[in-house]
Amino acid sequence: MVTPHDALSLPGRYPKKAVVTPGTPARILVWTIGSVIVVATAAAAWIRVGLLDLPHVPNNLTAVTTGLIDDPVGLRGLDRYIRGAPDPNRIARSYLVEKEGKHPGWFARQGVDFLYGIPNTALVADPKIGLQVLQEATTLEPDSLVIANVYRMEAFRIRRDFLDEARKRGEITPRFPEYLDKQPIKFFEELVREHPSRETKLSLALAWVDNMLLFPALEIKAPSSVQSVDILTEILNEPGNEYYVPALFARGLNQLHRPARLVWPESAKTPPDAAAQDIAKCVAIGRNLGVGSKHLQATLAMTLGDAYVKAGRFSLARSWWQIAQNMCHDNEIGQAILRRYAWRDEEMIDRLEEELDRSRSELEHPMTDLALMWN
Repeated sequence: MVTPHDALSLPGRYPKKAVVTPGTPARILVWTIGSVIVVATAAAAWIRVGLLDLPHVPNNLTAVTTGLIDDPVGLRGLDRYIRGAPDPNRIARSYLVEKEGKHPGWFARQGVDFLYGIPNTALVADPKIGLQVLQEATTLEPDSLVIANVYRMEAFRIRRDFLDEARKRGEITPRFPEYLDKQPIKFFEELVREHPSRETKLSLALAWVDNMLLFPALEIKAPSSVQSVDILTEILNEPGNEYYVPALFARGLNQLHRPARLVWPESAKTPPDAAAQDIAKCVAIGRNLGVGSKHLQATLAMTLGDAYVKAGRFSLARSWWQIAQNMCHDNEIGQAILRRYAWRDEEMIDRLEEELDRSRSELEHPMTDLALMWN
């Protein structure tokens, strides 16, 4: 039996119209004007958000205090390195330092190697050891959202696949093996006790949402969502974390995905525009700092539009969907917005609920994957 520490010794891994021909000044001018119009449209859309009910946020916020990524390339590189991409110049590994004689990123990569195995080597896939090594890597660098996200997403994948196989066998109440039972919630609860930072608490809160995605029955979904929101609120109530975007967005998504016509355990103390408040704050912070990819900005804008639907402000919702459409030409986002444009006011909430149900059931790419922040 290969132990987690044995991973260290194993290999890694236009009267007549003028004709505009290519390269002519006329064609270049046409393309230049077109490009300017596209950029100006997107910029105008982003600037006009000041007219669309965004909250005021302090001007002294930084990428560090808000948790927004000021070096997405570095984090993206680390993420890809852990998942097997080459790093000949040690750029990805330089993002973290060694702890206890071990490099957290390299150690996490060994965990992924164990999960999938390496062809033509003695390393055969062993998910139990792989997750154990990823837990050790997360413990070495508990505030690394990249490493914690890799571990949590891999645990989610393995648990999802286990449930799929059990259902194919006709099992009504499948039981996880011990190394998967109550994970990764159990691991992150222990990590929070040892290292109670906003990052470890965020990972724990997201693990509760992962549980809700895998078990969508209301008797599991409701308490899981409540647990997650309680932890996220605890983070945001700590001095200095009031504008921590990952927690704000996660709490906003929790509120957004709660069924509109069901009485939720916290309904009495939760305002109807709770999701819009949190997500609007995220958009305002991102706008002030000018950080985040166009895809991330468009996702935030579209989600804010959805939150305004839940608050009954349909015109404002459509304005934000238009802003998202102007900002990013990603096909998936574009198609999602086109579907929303077809909704009539009287059916808006019901159609949104259907859309949200669809997104929660997309378990190949769960909504809790933090890689959106750096990809």
